[in-house]
Amino acid sequence: MTTSSIPTIDLHNEYPAGRSKAWLAWSMPALFFLYEFMIRVSPGVIEGDLQTQFNVSTTQIGFSMSMYYYAYAPMQLVVGILLDRLGGRWPMAIAALICAGGCFLFAVAGGMNGLGSARFLMGFGSAFAYVGTVYVGSIWFPGRRIALLSGVTAALGMLGAVSAEALLGFLLEAVTWREAFNLFALVAVAIGILMWMLIPRNPTWYTDQVSHARDTHGCGILSGLACVMKNRQTWMLALVTALVYLPIGTFAALWGIRYLEVAMGFSSSASGPAVSMMFIGLGIVGPVIGWLSDRFHHRSMYLRMGTVVGLISSAGLLMIPMGMDWLVYVLLLLLGGSAGTVVVAFPLAMEHNPHHSRGTAMTFVNFTQMILAGFGQWLIGGLLDTGASTGNSMETLDGDDFKKAFLILPAALLVSVVVAWFLKDPQIDSQDQNAVLSTPLAD
Repeated sequence: MTTSSIPTIDLHNEYPAGRSKAWLAWSMPALFFLYEFMIRVSPGVIEGDLQTQFNVSTTQIGFSMSMYYYAYAPMQLVVGILLDRLGGRWPMAIAALICAGGCFLFAVAGGMNGLGSARFLMGFGSAFAYVGTVYVGSIWFPGRRIALLSGVTAALGMLGAVSAEALLGFLLEAVTWREAFNLFALVAVAIGILMWMLIPRNPTWYTDQVSHARDTHGCGILSGLACVMKNRQTWMLALVTALVYLPIGTFAALWGIRYLEVAMGFSSSASGPAVSMMFIGLGIVGPVIGWLSDRFHHRSMYLRMGTVVGLISSAGLLMIPMGMDWLVYVLLLLLGGSAGTVVVAFPLAMEHNPHHSRGTAMTFVNFTQMILAGFGQWLIGGLLDTGASTGNSMETLDGDDFKKAFLILPAALLVSVVVAWFLKDPQIDSQDQNAVLSTPLAD
């Protein structure tokens, strides 16, 4: 399937229902994504408490926590179909309630099976958050703002990740981790109600475009997925995105705090803020790259830049000796920033596929990204267990054990550098290109 034969994403040049309604429609799922990222990375804060309370190995902790991704990733393919068929209102509201159920189950879990099941439910509901937010935004915002909106949405997620440590730390001074997750459940219920009330139904002009695309490419429920799966550029894009995001899914979300404490000599109070530098880097780079991508309509080159920066910074993190704390902060900021380039992958996936499958295209990229993140959490936990000098206790691990386990990051990013070389931008009609280039940011 060639890109020239595929209609690009509709670059409507106005806010179809006005700016205020566009921002209101986007803000509710964006709030859900901020919340979702908080519960996604929360195990990194309480991982030590869980291991002590349940007396389990790092492999068991890694596997149970990775159940989030094993639900999140395959659900992406279903999420895309649901968004393309039903719009964002009902799917997003129900997803928040499922997250609430997962948080409640986590709070009452009596063992690793309960924790794993709770994380599975959290991942199931969270699967709708990011792509649903971008999907809703792509309907109610001008098409020239899609990558910027993707970047701003990602920045909100990073704000949630950074806030998770501080919020959980504050809560854990007053309540137990179980009570904290009960509070998370109540928040998810409130967000679900707000999304049901404030996300509008898909407009008639949009459903007409989708109907036209189905008439051209097939109207079966899996026709959109079939178009996506036949597109080689989408496959390469999904692989590159997954590899570039891997440091966030493994280092930042779970194992990074312990790595810094054991391998780099950081104190427990300094390791958390240091890991947060990755989220800050992603939060800064995402909107900037999104705006540049929309402004000049070059997307693939930013992903290529991200793979190179990620390779250099991840390798440097494993090579520097203890005592160079300032350099650790810089490398973590760069490593997170390299992951910020993935925000262009979602509009690029939409542009490479027919209009009726753009939700499915986004979720296929996210599927690959999250399944690899979940596998990476489990794999690193297993490598850490293998490297332990005695038993399965985290206390028996030394810096070399951690550095050997995290060699998978530069190895993965080296592969991403090679694959990213073959990524291409789709052809854009001159009229649409002029519309993108001629419109200022403040419209």
